Amino acid sequence: MVRAPRARVAAALRELGPGLGDMALRCCCYLEGLETAERRLGWSARSGKIVLRIALMRLHRHYEAQGDAGKMIG
Repeated sequence: MVRAPRARVAAALRELGPGLGDMALRCCCYLEGLETAERRLGWSARSGKIVLRIALMRLHRHYEAQGDAGKMIG
């Protein structure tokens, strides 16, 4: 079923909030490069690297807190 994976991604992005979620979605899901994502979001150069690092740390914490359910893929 497609709904369960989408719901998990949506919940993770909601937890990240705007900014962090935008960068994580663009770089991890849409596979945009950092420079492209920064430009499209109207951010200064090299700010995306810091934002993406924070987003990935929070995603790790989000999925780790879910225990075994956070280890599901698909």
